[in-house]
Amino acid sequence: MKRVYVGPKEITIENTYFFDYSVTLFGDNSEKNVSYKVNNLDNVLEFEYWNPDSNKREIKIYNELLKNITEPFEIMAHDYKIVSQCEIPSNAKLICKNKDELIKLFNNKTETRNLFKGIIPMLEYTYVLGSEFNYDKLSPEGKTLVVQHPLGSGGSKTYLCKKETEKSVKEKLLENETYAISTYLEDNIPYNIHCVIGDKDYEIFPPSMQELDVIDKIEYIGSFYDIKIEKEVKQKFIDYTTKICLKLQEMGYRGVLGIDYIYANNELYFIEINPRFQGSTRQLDKILIENNLPSLFEYNYLAFNGKKLKSTKDLKNS
Repeated sequence: MKRVYVGPKEITIENTYFFDYSVTLFGDNSEKNVSYKVNNLDNVLEFEYWNPDSNKREIKIYNELLKNITEPFEIMAHDYKIVSQCEIPSNAKLICKNKDELIKLFNNKTETRNLFKGIIPMLEYTYVLGSEFNYDKLSPEGKTLVVQHPLGSGGSKTYLCKKETEKSVKEKLLENETYAISTYLEDNIPYNIHCVIGDKDYEIFPPSMQELDVIDKIEYIGSFYDIKIEKEVKQKFIDYTTKICLKLQEMGYRGVLGIDYIYANNELYFIEINPRFQGSTRQLDKILIENNLPSLFEYNYLAFNGKKLKSTKDLKNS
């Protein structure tokens, strides 16, 4: 049976031969890809595909594109939460599925932080309704605040607030929604790390340093894998990520996920879990294949089928 990747960008799978075909928002509409919009140098994203407010439109586009495949096929989703809401054709099967309640839990930053509170280091958060947001009360020392909705990825719905921007930030907040408020740590280093969880084992892959656009909000731009990590920090990655993987494994989660951390004040702080492939998956795939290891998508497939995961212990920073 043919394997089909469904996700935002065809370029995400350019380093793997795991798929026979892809359905994407952006691609080249070649023999092995059907896309909503063709890639070119002048191409501009018409909507924030990482923003949950755009999910309905993304699902509608996938529904139309999936109809173009007439032979039997299996779908592996970049983000199961989104693709599971699509109208899957009768000749297709969505594979590598976690329970909906687990996906919902890990997509909620507040719920996830509560799950690991006291187990791994994290920032101090205050929770307030959008209607009750008051900069002076939340930051009596006048420090910059991070204001974050529990849903959203890639920086969507995460705002930076200073005294002079309080009005503009508050205009963006939903009155009856709860936001997590934390103090912005200057000179922090943001990291993301991939993991794959199987029935009896798990693999922790090399972390990447994230490039973020930090102006009025914190927005993901890209990632770097060619980085130096001090021995002490590397050990924190191993210790904290191992605790997360074992907990998720116990809860029944399988397959790929990403974890965001920031390093500041000589500590590695847990930020969130992303129960899906990441923006840096393409780069990691290239590293894995160059080291004669399976692609991340194959690791994901093996994890869901009870197969032993090939060790990555010899990879730099793995």
